[in-house]
Amino acid sequence: MKKICNIVQKYICISVLFLCFVSSFNAYAQDKKIAKPKMIFIVEGKEVTEEYLMVLQKENKIKAMHNGVSKKEKKAIVKRFKERLDNNFVMKIEVFSEEEMLVNKEKQPAKSKSKNKEVKVTKKEAVAASKIKVGDTITAFALEDIHGNLLKKADLKGKVVLLNFWATWCVPCLREFYEVPEVILEPNKGKDFLFIPVSVGEKRSTVLKKMDELKGKGVDFNVYLDPKNEFYSAYRKQGIPLNYLIDKNGVIVDISVGYNEDNLNKIATKIKELIE
Repeated sequence: MKKICNIVQKYICISVLFLCFVSSFNAYAQDKKIAKPKMIFIVEGKEVTEEYLMVLQKENKIKAMHNGVSKKEKKAIVKRFKERLDNNFVMKIEVFSEEEMLVNKEKQPAKSKSKNKEVKVTKKEAVAASKIKVGDTITAFALEDIHGNLLKKADLKGKVVLLNFWATWCVPCLREFYEVPEVILEPNKGKDFLFIPVSVGEKRSTVLKKMDELKGKGVDFNVYLDPKNEFYSAYRKQGIPLNYLIDKNGVIVDISVGYNEDNLNKIATKIKELIE
């Protein structure tokens, strides 16, 4: 009898330890979040705040903004401004010199007359760049993922789809990728939803390398290839990241270009409405 009691006690202890382990593991899994890179702003070789950028913008001093820098430039920046920059996105901002500011000031009155015309041209070009409009039905296609599996239009039947065009060199695209698991994928897990991120104009090896890198940072999902731009060019002439939201009948219900958190949250809301 005593022997049986000892066995029971041991079993209870092992069970309690196992439950504690499972509980701790679940808590860890829930608490573990993707470490999202920050945007580092560099002006004339110095790191600046976003508030300082707003001042420069208000004073019309910004000449150009580069989303990302070359590997050589980033290496030099990391060496100078601590290693933390190596795992974050870098934006390099060029500012006008005092001489250029004076010239711009002198030219300003002459340009004011043609300002509206320039804006109209820009808007017209933006509209023309989109070949497929809201209300159009997607055509037949065949896309290969990074593992060699084929995806066809028939596979989308009865599903809400977010078609995303991106590239490994595109900083806004990668910033969007860090948001996708939490904002898009997790809320729609197990539902009639499919996320199709298509790499534009890149080799399989390039995309695989980037996805392996992102996987190590918690961004882990399947992606598709369009090495010759054939699929992308059927949708648009230029501009990424680019998202097409498609309903269960294969009809495009929303199109968005560029990245910001508000855009992605709006897409998430529309996905929820379409699924329900």
